[in-house]
Amino acid sequence: MRQLFKSTLLQSLLIAAFGLTGLGAHAQTPSGEPIKIGFSTELTGAWTFFGSSCAAGLKFAVDEINNSGGVLKRPLEFIVQDNQTNPTQALASVRNFDVNDKVVAISGTTNSDVSLAMYGYAEQNKVPFLVPVAAFPQLTKPGTKYTFRIEPDAVGWGYSMAKFIEQRKPGATVALMYSDAALMRAIFAGFKYQAEKSKLKVVTDIVFPQGSSDATVQSAQVKAANADYVIISGAGAFDAVINNQLLDLGVKPEQIIHPFGITTQVFNWGSKSVGSIYGTFFDQGIDNLPKEGKDFIAKYDAANNRPPSYVENYCYNTPYIFKSAIEAAGVVDREKLREAFTKMNIKELTSGTPIHFDSNGARKEYMYFMQIVSVDGKRNYKSKQLSYFEWNPEVIPVYDLVK
Repeated sequence: MRQLFKSTLLQSLLIAAFGLTGLGAHAQTPSGEPIKIGFSTELTGAWTFFGSSCAAGLKFAVDEINNSGGVLKRPLEFIVQDNQTNPTQALASVRNFDVNDKVVAISGTTNSDVSLAMYGYAEQNKVPFLVPVAAFPQLTKPGTKYTFRIEPDAVGWGYSMAKFIEQRKPGATVALMYSDAALMRAIFAGFKYQAEKSKLKVVTDIVFPQGSSDATVQSAQVKAANADYVIISGAGAFDAVINNQLLDLGVKPEQIIHPFGITTQVFNWGSKSVGSIYGTFFDQGIDNLPKEGKDFIAKYDAANNRPPSYVENYCYNTPYIFKSAIEAAGVVDREKLREAFTKMNIKELTSGTPIHFDSNGARKEYMYFMQIVSVDGKRNYKSKQLSYFEWNPEVIPVYDLVK
């Protein structure tokens, strides 16, 4: 499914599917040829709930930038293509962006396995690649030149979970349940590394093959282990399956920790998950959000009938990051754009969090831990901030833990 945000027909289709309105209609139309960026994301497949959320967040920034005169007085155009949560399809899409559309850069993916396929093409063909939401560490391994990742790496998520549990209950016992996917492997590698140093005891470590759809037996094993906390991370809809089967067996919500949570996940966990905990990088329940963040939440909620989370936030900030880098470069040129990314030192509009990339394109580590307060069907939820962690990624041997 190929999508140009300036297409009136396609806008109608996107409005019906994802509420993507006005991506090409500009109150103040910039002049000149559009600056094209290829945006391959997961509109179908196992990661649909991330890709569709990303596309919905993107549209607000595209509107705002083009309605304010564009970039270098030219319109900013994102060419969106569905990669179907399939690395092969993603590779085909970026090759098409490069060869046929002559894009200046690529972006869009929210899945680490898919991102790795795009990473290989970007590095080999010297195409700047800005990753909005994918955290596998090897996307910014030493020697990376053209890939830059907005989201902190997943090994750090695991590290911060161990620090969080140590803070709440020193010496706690922990059960692990997760899918065998690149993202999850990285998260739990980081957790296990720090758990030993934090004197936490892992009593059960269950890895599910990709495509798993039931965790009845494994949930019973975890219940019998009687751990203080259960950390779960299933791929796609399987995440809610694990969560609900644990709750049905009598595991308390307060014992369950999700390494990450977005709005659609919270809704899928449901009201019986009130009290459970999840990690995030942006959430309506975060303390001391700036006005820009609150405004983004309000306008996204009004347009989509649900609040945004960190996926929408990162994808909203993505066009602004491109805008800043292209304007710093002064020209639409791949090498100049890559150089601008390496020197970038700005802040997210919505949170004030610094955006600066290290020599390999990785970003400084940080994470919030939230607790669910209420879930109102599929319309709204409330959360409260429990902790915030910020650390230098060098405290963890990230690239040694995940190959």
